[in-house]
Amino acid sequence: MLVEIDVWKNAHLWYRENGKIVYRKEEFIPWFIVSGIENLLEEIESLDMPGVLRIERKRFRSVGEENEGVAIYVRPYNFFTVANTVDRYYNFHRARLYNVDIRFSVRFMAEKGIFPYMDGRERFIPMGSEDLEILEFKRHGNNLILDGRYIDPLDYSSIEKIVESLDPDIIIMPGADENIKKMVEIAKKRDEEFNLGRNRGWRTIGEKEYFSYGREYYRTGALVPIGRSLVDPETSFIYKEGGIEGLLTVSRISSIPISIASRSTPGTLVSTMEVYEALRRGIAVPLHKYNAESEKTLETLVLADRGGIVYQPRAGLYFNVSEIDFTSMYPSLIVKKNLSLETVNSNCFEYELVPEIGYKVCRKRGFLPEALSPLLNLRIKTKALKKSEARFKGIDSALKWMLVTSFGYTGYRNAKFGSIEVHEAINAYAREYFLRAKEILESHGYDVIHGIVDSIMVEGEVGDEIIADIEEATSIPLEVSERYVWVKILPEKNLDLIGSPGKYMGLKSNGEFKLRGIMLRRQDAPKLIKKFQEECLDILRSLKNEEMIDNIREKLFNKFVEYSEAIETRRVRNEDLLIEKRVSRYPYQYVSRTAMFSVLMDLYDRGEIKRPGETIRYLVYSTRPIRAVDETRIMNVDYSIKYYLSILRDAYNEILV
Repeated sequence: MLVEIDVWKNAHLWYRENGKIVYRKEEFIPWFIVSGIENLLEEIESLDMPGVLRIERKRFRSVGEENEGVAIYVRPYNFFTVANTVDRYYNFHRARLYNVDIRFSVRFMAEKGIFPYMDGRERFIPMGSEDLEILEFKRHGNNLILDGRYIDPLDYSSIEKIVESLDPDIIIMPGADENIKKMVEIAKKRDEEFNLGRNRGWRTIGEKEYFSYGREYYRTGALVPIGRSLVDPETSFIYKEGGIEGLLTVSRISSIPISIASRSTPGTLVSTMEVYEALRRGIAVPLHKYNAESEKTLETLVLADRGGIVYQPRAGLYFNVSEIDFTSMYPSLIVKKNLSLETVNSNCFEYELVPEIGYKVCRKRGFLPEALSPLLNLRIKTKALKKSEARFKGIDSALKWMLVTSFGYTGYRNAKFGSIEVHEAINAYAREYFLRAKEILESHGYDVIHGIVDSIMVEGEVGDEIIADIEEATSIPLEVSERYVWVKILPEKNLDLIGSPGKYMGLKSNGEFKLRGIMLRRQDAPKLIKKFQEECLDILRSLKNEEMIDNIREKLFNKFVEYSEAIETRRVRNEDLLIEKRVSRYPYQYVSRTAMFSVLMDLYDRGEIKRPGETIRYLVYSTRPIRAVDETRIMNVDYSIKYYLSILRDAYNEILV
């Protein structure tokens, strides 16, 4: 089983065979393609580019096309310099470059037909951890616990000896991204060398600011050992969602080593999986997105430039509610409707018209549906398996996130295998199928109370025969995902009757709650407010019918009074009122004087600058003007009673039935 790979000057591979680690080293010569310009060979040969081993004419395939170009073979440590030189020489778009910005380990594995944790030829299967050696760093007071032993965290020699003796494939270490750098620095000051890898040294994963789903994030730089995987569960989104089994599965599928996969977004994972699939099939991967959005009439633009349907709900309390979900609707549409860069609006004789917008979709199988199909089939399998086996729950969650981003990535400006037209076609089919499902439900007498893109809520129980009718009409599998005793849809701000699509709560038939948009789910809600809503939900758990509403309301009001009095009499600790928010801009970029601005300016005056994407926890101590301090200075101020009573009142209104 391939447990780790590191590719730079050469490919370094570690296999676990019969319980032992086998190390192999192989030659690696990367190459890229240039095309689209006459007399390419002569021009490129005239450039001064150290590290180039050979240049040759090459016929190659890109998505939907066959082309002539020039292949340039380069030493690994000169590769990106040479590629950038060629790209700049042709002003970045005059010539087309392929197979450039691909991680060396991914291209090596694609060329060899291997992948992480390979123990056969099948990539798309759920991955367990039973065949791997995993070491988890745990904290107990001021000590570390490793393999059941208490260790001084500054006793690097003992830590190294334990790691060396256990020889783990994966190390799980909370806070690793921050702490490893500190440990290495301390070791240097002692004139020591600290190492956790199978080979000496560390690989650096650089710090990064990035946007994901409209939010800005900051990722601190990390050091990872060579020859082993290092996971920081505090910073890894995939680990938090899917656990070690989910992380192993997506690493295997995307062909990204775990140290990097654990620090990657779902979008990076699915796009890398697509790149691997392209290389494996002999398809060249473009450096830039060379296909511009096609011209449209105003009428077509108005019809096409829309997303999925968000049903405008009526605010209120509903009893006996069923929720119906399409399984991975958008990726299912990509696969079933053959939506890909080379199939939408292509010149072909056999095609299907996209509903409403009239785009032509070629029937000849496209690359994107072929690449996503195994991932989709695995997700359908794990979604069914998780109902009976808990270990599949994390795997299913990780796969779900990969599939969710596979849709959004089709319309991304730098998408390698997508286009705006593909994105628009997916949305058009999604709207059509949502409406078909709604019409079938209403024809059977159901009242639709809510719906977002691929999910519909109705009053009453939905039988298997109706589910079968919708599946036949849409060709996409769906299920009754939840049954609720009741659902409360919260109103839009200042609009009592109009419901907010993203704010609701429901008591499931199993006694658990589904919560969307209320303070308990929000990162910026103080601990006290979350505790208040948790206690209110315990009261609401006993609500079964309309006759019980008055009694429940009285109990909720009493709970509100209890917490109000605690705030007014200052019986609440400052720590329990801290608000955590993500920094979205630098202090000088703020227009309004908000609490966040107040904190950032206070920190700036003390010589500390917070980057966009980092998080801050602060306490508000004044409302006129609004003033706040970060968590390190909360002992010097009293909280604003008025401010926190206002938050409590909003939290109470959210859960009031």
